[in-house]
Amino acid sequence: MNFSKLSQSLKMAQKSIIGNKGRSALTMLGIIIGVASVIILTGIGNGATASITDSLSSLGTKMITVSMSRGGWGGSTRTISLSDMEKFTEENGELVEAMSPAISGSVLIKHGSENTTAMLSAYDASYAEIKDTNVESGRFISEYDVKNRAYVCIVGSYIVKEYFGGINPIGQTVKLNGTQFKIIGTYKELGDSSENSSDNAVTIPYTTAMRFLKNKNITSFYFNAASEEVVDAAVTELKAYITKKLGTDSGFNVASVAEMLDTINEIMGTLTAMLAGIAAISLVVGGIGIMNIMTVSVSERIREIGIRKAIGARTGDILLQFLTESAILSSLGGVFGIFLGIMLGKFVCRFINIEFAAQFNMILVAFCFSLFIGIFFGIAPAKKAAKLHPIDALRSE
Repeated sequence: MNFSKLSQSLKMAQKSIIGNKGRSALTMLGIIIGVASVIILTGIGNGATASITDSLSSLGTKMITVSMSRGGWGGSTRTISLSDMEKFTEENGELVEAMSPAISGSVLIKHGSENTTAMLSAYDASYAEIKDTNVESGRFISEYDVKNRAYVCIVGSYIVKEYFGGINPIGQTVKLNGTQFKIIGTYKELGDSSENSSDNAVTIPYTTAMRFLKNKNITSFYFNAASEEVVDAAVTELKAYITKKLGTDSGFNVASVAEMLDTINEIMGTLTAMLAGIAAISLVVGGIGIMNIMTVSVSERIREIGIRKAIGARTGDILLQFLTESAILSSLGGVFGIFLGIMLGKFVCRFINIEFAAQFNMILVAFCFSLFIGIFFGIAPAKKAAKLHPIDALRSE
């Protein structure tokens, strides 16, 4: 390549862009929006995936969940007895080392004149062996609490702040649906500690919940596999065991945290790619804008092209001049789009409480694609300029 000609083309492109600032800015706008959209959507998508993955990973890679569901259209929720699940745990010690039933719902919590609705969860003491309970002060449910159906509870940070002014409430009481419970522990703050967050939660023994809520059927169970190596085997055995007990392989779901992570990563990866693809369409629209503006630019500079050809410029020189201008416009648009995308992405992520995770390879792909789009859509007007006959061009006004 003749670098002197390339240098000359760069200088002429720079002069043209600076001389038509408004038009150049409008030309780059489509590319800027396209690149920024790709970076924002992929950054937020990756951040959301990482947030969900971190939340699930905190459950532990050995955790297995069993959820009972409706057995067909319009059917009732299938149930399996706690004694059956306890029997499975006892007979399969090489696969699972702990099991806890789980009950969830909502409850009206009251202390003094203040009351609100909170999320209720109920477990066995063995739940502490399955995952981190996140208890900040006090203690979790004990075997004694479960055996005696004790009216004790652990409360979230929102309840501590709203009802007790942030002062440690252990030993004090709250009313759940009108029944008095003693606070034995508090949870660490997990989210934004608002009324609608996971910090507005109460946990009680599952035996108490069965009597308190008049709910005799348990529809969820948590297991802890003996090791990471036997998680898949434990899931397979659990599915076979429940199928045998129910007489059907429908109406329940058995899944490990690892399976959930794989599924979520696959779904979020596909969704992020789709969003990036949709955003990339705006890059193509930006490329069409470059083609239109460059075509207008060629029409306005016909006489300039004629003079250059008359003093010795070849067809390739004219082609290089206009392709260089297209490339500069698209690359500048790409750079501005990258900065805009990162700034807006971080701004949005601050409000939705996730980390903005724009990957370098995606930023590089977005920039290279914008450069390709600029060059590709600049070819037609560049060819039009290059094919002009010098006499016809000089004759033009």
